Amino acid sequence: MVEIKIGTTGAPPTWAVKQRYLIETMNAAAPLFLKKYVHRGGTLREHGKLDDDYECFNSWPLFYAMGGDEKILGWSVEGWNGITRQWTYQHSQSVHREFVRQYDMLHLSEGYVGFQNFGLADPTIPENVDRAGRFAGFYLGDDPEVANYDAEKKLIRSPITGSGGPAFSSGADYVLIWGHASLYPVVKELEPGWEKDPERHAEIQRIYDEVVVCGDVPMNMAIAGLVAHAHILTGEEKYRKWVLEYVDAWMERTQRNGGIIPDNIGLSGEVGEKRDGQWWGGFFGWTGRYSVWMIFHALITATESAYLLSRDRKYLEFYRSQVDILLDRSVVRDGNLLVPYKVGPQGWFDYRPLDPYILSHLWNASMEPQDWERIERVRAGSANGPHAYAYAESPDPPAPGSEEWRPDGPFDWNYVRDDLQGNKFVENEAAHLNFLDGKNPDWPDEIMDATFRQVQQNIERLSGESFEHEWRSQTMQVQNPILTAGLCQMTMGAPFPCFNGGLVCARVRYFDPDQKRPGLPPDVAALVEELEGERTVLQLVNTSGFESRRVVVQGGAYREHEFTEVKWGDEQQRVDGGWFAVELSPAASARLEIGTRCTVREPTYAFPWD
Repeated sequence: MVEIKIGTTGAPPTWAVKQRYLIETMNAAAPLFLKKYVHRGGTLREHGKLDDDYECFNSWPLFYAMGGDEKILGWSVEGWNGITRQWTYQHSQSVHREFVRQYDMLHLSEGYVGFQNFGLADPTIPENVDRAGRFAGFYLGDDPEVANYDAEKKLIRSPITGSGGPAFSSGADYVLIWGHASLYPVVKELEPGWEKDPERHAEIQRIYDEVVVCGDVPMNMAIAGLVAHAHILTGEEKYRKWVLEYVDAWMERTQRNGGIIPDNIGLSGEVGEKRDGQWWGGFFGWTGRYSVWMIFHALITATESAYLLSRDRKYLEFYRSQVDILLDRSVVRDGNLLVPYKVGPQGWFDYRPLDPYILSHLWNASMEPQDWERIERVRAGSANGPHAYAYAESPDPPAPGSEEWRPDGPFDWNYVRDDLQGNKFVENEAAHLNFLDGKNPDWPDEIMDATFRQVQQNIERLSGESFEHEWRSQTMQVQNPILTAGLCQMTMGAPFPCFNGGLVCARVRYFDPDQKRPGLPPDVAALVEELEGERTVLQLVNTSGFESRRVVVQGGAYREHEFTEVKWGDEQQRVDGGWFAVELSPAASARLEIGTRCTVREPTYAFPWD
């Protein structure tokens, strides 16, 4: 392995000191969460929904993989196993064969992000390798007990699937009352109180099962992350083949639908089969309360997974085409570029700002100037906030018109929020993009400050007795003191990982060659400063004034990128490989300019010494 030595010393920058302090604080805070909420053996003292329980530990294996304490990985494996046991033998036995029996892919994919992150932390855990193949097998169509996938039609047969197979009946009340799907044109308008009339309720339930629950929906594309994870972990070709086949099928349907991704596919494979050919109205689709959020999160997971496994840029073009569907229909109101979020009988409506996160993933994958131009276009049209779904967060059913977006003060792309949780961390993506563009030099300090304030808030909550979140099932989840979003952006140059089944998409990751484990070694801090198509700029700092430190820098989360050379100061070294090592003298630091060929290698979880 190529190894370079850095001897230039000096006082560490403030962001580096804050980064190391944050890591140590989270290491110390994890036992508080365990003491309050976790029994010995990993089972939970309190519960939310099934996906919320799993989400409590989603960030833990990723934190370990970035340099968190060794105990973090053991605790997260124990927690995952404990939650799985509890939901297998309790709570209506909602887990079967260690996988959720039946759930919509929004919630199912949220819960399994942490399982996928175990691959980055330790890809050799035997039971997790076995699980990865079994879980993916539920969707390949080759498990005789589970018929989620129609291999001939290349579709998932219901929005609600799992180890128990597809569901063709599901409660209509929640989805219809909260506005997550439509029955149009079969039922043009639901009258108020329909759910309280037993006869009408039974009739609507029958229609709902036939129109909404039978067939494929875009949200199902989120399963691509779990199947791609199985391929990266095992190398078995059948998993890659399925991901590409399934995403290709959605591309073909989109082409048949005039270039717009349809949100309901019948069991025959036809668009709008139960809606007289109408392409919108489906489960978590274009009429839904979180329409663009639902569709694009799944689309990001699917296209990034397919691109990672194939290196075929047609998948990026598929994603880009759907971004342009919205941008081409945008309007400018009072300096705000707004795009339509929904489709209904009246056409496109519900105009809101386009989330920078949607564009960030596209640009990070493509590194093409045209995708940065899309970011600049949206930035120039961001006169006002709030974010797109600020008026769609109530745990209660929305009143008519209550969730329409309306400008409320200026929107600052440099501002880092410290009041976020869960999937809302995407709202700090704009500030990260501005830093990469050279317009937000204070971002490294501010993202560390904001993350520390959130961690400290959760430490205070864990030390108290009275906190309860308004979404009660998330009370335990939002007190998780292991927050990795800012660290991912900062150390790995990554956009916030897609909450719905997404794999971590990073420019670099790190290994400790002395401890033979993943992550930054003790005292070492990292900042990805610039990203270009063939260039990565990375700062490494040894905050210890006494000990030398060695760190391995890898191209990509899965060694999918290749480094050509590395320059620092007046020196230069050829690399021509997926990684190189750096030895940092006490108090040493360097700004490394790394020649990079992006997404050119077969992805792997293997560590450099494997």
